[in-house]
Amino acid sequence: MHAYSDRDNRRRTPIEAAARAALDLRTDRALTDAEWVAVRARLLEFVGILRGWDRKTNPSRRGNVEVLCQREP
Repeated sequence: MHAYSDRDNRRRTPIEAAARAALDLRTDRALTDAEWVAVRARLLEFVGILRGWDRKTNPSRRGNVEVLCQREP
């Protein structure tokens, strides 16, 4: 059972709701709203770092990142 209500979940973007649900699964419990606020802030900071890195990266090297991060069969 989630610590947040369906009403609260409807106000979130689909991506945010999916991220929170994924973290709930990974932690084997529902994050509290206070925990989610802190985690969300750190995730947004991390996304900002990645976007800045992506802008600085040579376009020919960007494709290589996806290949390197794929799981091996």
